Formats: sequence, C-alpha cells, structure tokens
Amino acid sequence: MIPTKSQKEVRSKVDDFLREQKVDMNSISIEEVKAIYIPFWIVPFKSHTEYYGVERGSVTRYRTRTRTVRDSDGKTRTETYQEAYQVTVYRPVESQFDRTGRHSILARKHAVFYGFYEFVSTLSLENLVDFDFELTRKDNCEFINAEIEEHESQMQTYGDIENQNRSKAGSGLHRLVRCDSDVDVGEPLYVHAPLWLVRYSYNDKNYKVAIAGDSGNVLKGEIPISTKKRIINYVVAIAMLLAGAVLGNFGLPLLENEASQVWGIIMLIIAIVGIGLTALPIRMAMKMQLEKSSLKNARRVKRKGRNA
Repeated sequence: MIPTKSQKEVRSKVDDFLREQKVDMNSISIEEVKAIYIPFWIVPFKSHTEYYGVERGSVTRYRTRTRTVRDSDGKTRTETYQEAYQVTVYRPVESQFDRTGRHSILARKHAVFYGFYEFVSTLSLENLVDFDFELTRKDNCEFINAEIEEHESQMQTYGDIENQNRSKAGSGLHRLVRCDSDVDVGEPLYVHAPLWLVRYSYNDKNYKVAIAGDSGNVLKGEIPISTKKRIINYVVAIAMLLAGAVLGNFGLPLLENEASQVWGIIMLIIAIVGIGLTALPIRMAMKMQLEKSSLKNARRVKRKGRNA
C-alpha cells in the first residue's frame, strides 16, 4: 500500500487551499473527510526495440542568378551571383533502444470519483510499504476491490509498453516503417493508493475537494462565489462598458480630422476591446461556483521527484 497523510493534515491542506482562494473561513463547515484506497497493479517490465524509419531534413544548395546593378557613374551592368536555397531530403534511420521500469495499471474497469483522473495522472507509485490495516482503521478509510486480475494487468502492460515504444521510435521521424519490440513483463504487485474526498458547506450549499493522500496535494476543488464577489464583477463589467463607451465617443470625432485619425482609430479599438471584455466579469458574476485544480503543480512535483 501507499502511506497516506493523516486526516488532520488533509484538513489543514483544505483550509490552506480555501484561504488561498479568498474564501470566508468563518462561513465554512467541514461535513465529511473520507479516504478511498483505489487498487492498482504495478507490473515490472523490460523491453528491447529495434526500428527503421525515414527522417526528413534539408540541405543547402546554390544556383547562379543574374541581376542588373548601377554604379556610381549611373551606368548599368549585369552581374552573376550565387543564391542559396533549401532542398528537402529524406534519410533512412535504423536504431534501437532498451526500456525498463514499472508500469501502473488501474485495477478497476469502471471507477468514477471526484478528482479521480487528476489523481491517477499524478500518482507516484514509488513509496510503497507493507499493508497495515491498523494505519487506516483510525481514519475509517474505504477500500475498493480490484476488478482486473493479475493476468489481465500483465496483458494490458504488454500492450501499453509496446505502444509507448512505437511512439518513442516514431518521434522525430517523418515516417516509421518498421518497429519491433520484445517486451518481457514480470510478476505484478497489488497496491492500494489513497484518494481523500472532502465535503464542506458554505451558505447551506455543499462543495467538494479532492486531495492526493500520498503527497497531500489538492488535486481539484470547488470554490463558492460569494454575493460580494458577484457584485464586484458586475461593477467591474459596468465600469468597463462605460469606459469603452466614453472612449468610443471621443474617438469618433477624431476620425474626421486627418491629423488625429490615428488616435481616433486607437481609441475606437481600445473601446471595442474593452466592451468585448465585459463578458468575462459578467460570466464570472453569473456563476455559482468555480473549480480550481493544482494538477500542473502536482505533475511538476512528480517530475522533480523522478529526476532527483
């Protein structure tokens, strides 16, 4: 299993996330904090790939051209010069590479949870510990059983690795002609990974936050929009609309004078853009909630961990 952050740490992460989004913490009530352990198969693999393809490039060629030039005395003459141009060429490429590692397979055929796809795409299955039910019982964690068997995970890993190798071989090539991969999969390891789901209320309405149990990163969260924020957005939209109308009113007379036409055009363009942008605060004011995701940050942290 993958160890998880405690319920106290998860609550703290949710509080920090909501404070960053400028949510009034005095109006929030945490209704539920629950961890769900999702099953995965970790399948070790080794692969050797040989491929042949065509690479597209270019070479510089020169051709002789003539042109008429005029000297300082006003006389003309014809001279020749070399003009460079590019020619597309195709080169055969034959190479090979090896890949080894561990491939993770979701052990469920149908699984839908809030923030689930963000969780799967950022999950790191490196920090594994032996299963200990006592570590999870205190937080009343929920465990989901596997729907995919061991042999199915190996077959799926074989296909995934073969496709990944083909994609790697074809990158940078104009055309991949042949790609042969010899994939060897080992005995898979059954692992449960923790996803925390937090439900909170704000002004008698419920909202959700999903947190990765292994890292504590907020994957996805619903943010309420208060009446104050909606009013501010309406005010901003009206101000932008009035500013655009005023600029347009001043810009139109300037078009009649040739000396000031440029400024008139600039003012009209700014006015039109400003009026068009009023749709953004109006759209924000009409929403009841926003949805924020730290998926990019979580992926960045995962990449740093791999490169360390």
